[in-house]
Amino acid sequence: MNDLAKISVVSTAEAALRKLKKAEIAVYGCKKDGAEFVFSVKGKDVEKVFAIFDKPCYNVTVKKAGAARRLLSFLSLRAGLVAGAAAFIAVCVLANAYVLKIEVSGSGSYLEPEIRRIVEDEGAGEFKRFSSLNVSAATGRILGLPQVTFCNIEKRGSVLIVDVQTDAEHYGVTDLKPLVADRGGIVKNVVAICGTAVVSAGDTVGRSDTLIDTFTLSGEEKINCLVVGYAELECSGTAEFFAAEESEESLKAAYASVLLETDEIIARKHTVKPTEGGVIYVIEYSYLHKISINMD
Repeated sequence: MNDLAKISVVSTAEAALRKLKKAEIAVYGCKKDGAEFVFSVKGKDVEKVFAIFDKPCYNVTVKKAGAARRLLSFLSLRAGLVAGAAAFIAVCVLANAYVLKIEVSGSGSYLEPEIRRIVEDEGAGEFKRFSSLNVSAATGRILGLPQVTFCNIEKRGSVLIVDVQTDAEHYGVTDLKPLVADRGGIVKNVVAICGTAVVSAGDTVGRSDTLIDTFTLSGEEKINCLVVGYAELECSGTAEFFAAEESEESLKAAYASVLLETDEIIARKHTVKPTEGGVIYVIEYSYLHKISINMD
């Protein structure tokens, strides 16, 4: 019995027990101590005991309160401490529901800028609830990054851990090169998976101009990173084709002569000029040229 109160009353044991039995109060641990009769009752029966021995001659005292009453007494005396502890627990529970820090680990940590961008796109962020992160979508997008073979996202305390592993062949990539144009043209599209695009659609670029540079922004700070991405350029060219005579078949052959193996022709036109022994078809054409880096 944990919730027992120890009571002392100046009375004979027989008289005291008779009164307690009549009131149907269970009594435990009875003993005589000189003129006093000491016994224990359940905490809920203490008031009944005082009511039974309400005459001055009985001189009733509580030697030890029940556990529940002692706890209430302890809490009342230390209300500030209890309130502080409750507040601390509440803060801990609240903090545990939020992400206070994001860490990227593993052999794929060189992709940290892009990994951070992905998890933030999918709802994560410092001082945001972990439950707002779409873990499945973020994991899928990270696994789609070049050379990534494993991704695990979990929260430890208030820290979001993103463990990313890459193909051992590409572990520790340190050769940071930008994506540069290998020919002149007009930018139609540029996609920077890692790194920062420094041109936009519609810009005219020349050979060796940088398209995606080796940094990403974290606030106002530039962080060096591996470049992963591609760009599409609209380029133009001119070709000449000799034919014995001007005809529909000769024109088809002239156009076929400028078909490119990897690039897509998007426009073309021709002129014909006579020459010794036949004609020359001058073909002017434009085509879509794609250039990428670290996309294998």
